[in-house]
Amino acid sequence: MATQKTNNSAKKSVQTEPSPTRKNELTTSTQKYAQMINFQELQRILQQNISKGTNRTYAQYTKEKLKSYIKNPLANIDNIRDISNFLYRVSHNYKKIIEYYSYTPLFSYNVSYKVPDWSKPPKNSKDFIQGYQELCKRLENMNLKQFSSQIIATCLRDGIYCGFCYDNEDSFFISALDPKYCKISALTENNTFILKFDASYFDNGNNKEFLYGTGSPTDTDEGLWDEVFVQGYEDYKNKGNDYKWFELPPERTISIICGDDPVAPLPYLLAIFSELLDLLDYAELIRNKTELENYVLLISKIPMNENSGEVNDFAVDLEIVQATQSAIDEVLPNLVASAWTPCDIEKIEFGNKNQVEDTNIYGQAVHNLFSTLGISEMIFNGEKSGSVGLKHSITVDMTLPLELLKRIEANIQRYVHLNISEEWDFKFHQVSVFNKDEYLSQLKDQATLGLPVKMDYATAGGKTPYEVMNDTYTENALGFMDLWKPLNNSYVQSGKEGGGQVKKDDDLSDEAIATRDSGKNEGTQAGK
Repeated sequence: MATQKTNNSAKKSVQTEPSPTRKNELTTSTQKYAQMINFQELQRILQQNISKGTNRTYAQYTKEKLKSYIKNPLANIDNIRDISNFLYRVSHNYKKIIEYYSYTPLFSYNVSYKVPDWSKPPKNSKDFIQGYQELCKRLENMNLKQFSSQIIATCLRDGIYCGFCYDNEDSFFISALDPKYCKISALTENNTFILKFDASYFDNGNNKEFLYGTGSPTDTDEGLWDEVFVQGYEDYKNKGNDYKWFELPPERTISIICGDDPVAPLPYLLAIFSELLDLLDYAELIRNKTELENYVLLISKIPMNENSGEVNDFAVDLEIVQATQSAIDEVLPNLVASAWTPCDIEKIEFGNKNQVEDTNIYGQAVHNLFSTLGISEMIFNGEKSGSVGLKHSITVDMTLPLELLKRIEANIQRYVHLNISEEWDFKFHQVSVFNKDEYLSQLKDQATLGLPVKMDYATAGGKTPYEVMNDTYTENALGFMDLWKPLNNSYVQSGKEGGGQVKKDDDLSDEAIATRDSGKNEGTQAGK
């Protein structure tokens, strides 16, 4: 009889018939200690096959469904976004790619005054300083670095980001709207959008309670949604389906898309969804095969009375066999099963000699995925090394998040003009964690030449204008401007051996880095 010890999580909740009693299922031979088994009992034993403990879980979304959705993307855009969200939850590769694009920009920014008349520029007037301080403080409250990365990640995953702003001048919050209930109705200045919202959203589940409030003593009497949504929903309920979609005020919304199709903004990485689903299947197959290779089956053969002349005449009472088998099963570890049988059993092996080959197949599939995207594997794989082409590959990769950064910039600038002041322009620095040093070096050279980029240089590294100005006033009040002087420095020190510019690793080839690390140039002029 086949049994196996498994974890409770691996057991299936399957209802089985009660075990047959010995009286109904067993017959007794004429031998004193021999017992015989009938075919009904044998069938029951065979049906209770050895469980391998590998409950195959198939992906909720298959490649066949994906292909059917892609044939009509506009009608299936919600299904495609559901696949994207599913992959974001279960596919590490997909999540890392989105994080790579969304977290690499520094989201540093600056503002500049729109001088109405260059012949009469402001001269540190009180109103000018107060206006600048108010703008910097409001932007500081918006926490642009945090929500900008979330906007890019959501936009890559869903194809669009739609947000509604709540701002009381002291605090700022963006409520992300479900793209299923949003659509772009118009294009405005600087390629920003006008949004419409589907009022039927509040007919689903308990969404209406969050709109009006429950009235319960333990809950708030007021709803959590803005009055704009309350009015839009009431118009829809009172006036019919013609008012189902209502327009959101542009001064309260932020919306960007991936690509250039505002009608059907699809997830940016849709082209690799098929490969990502394949990777999930490969990983599952390898896991199941690895578990099977570690599986052990112990066979206990029941001795027969060969000279009795009786059929199915066992030399050991089956109750003793069952009791012994139960004792063995109690001490068996996981992935070890046992069975008892009157038949001769050939050697059973579950080992796979092609395990390395299977792993290589998975690795090749990952390689093909990144090749399709044009992203270097060296960014995600710590085992790979080398710098040839990596820097240029990253430069190309950064064109995507920096383009999305420009679109967020246009939305923030619209928000500033409509809600704070039309006299100031907002801009993000086109800088990421990969080009920060180079970008700052360029600004430093420009500042040295006297160009008006001092505030750009101060904010490009990550500080906000609000922080820079507070630090400046603080240090000036403490007298640090006079106490702390810049240190004298020189790029070439007299008496020092060697000289010239030291190349960075990014400027060296793979062979040069290997030569340096191995110390082959030690003792030579090149190694000095």
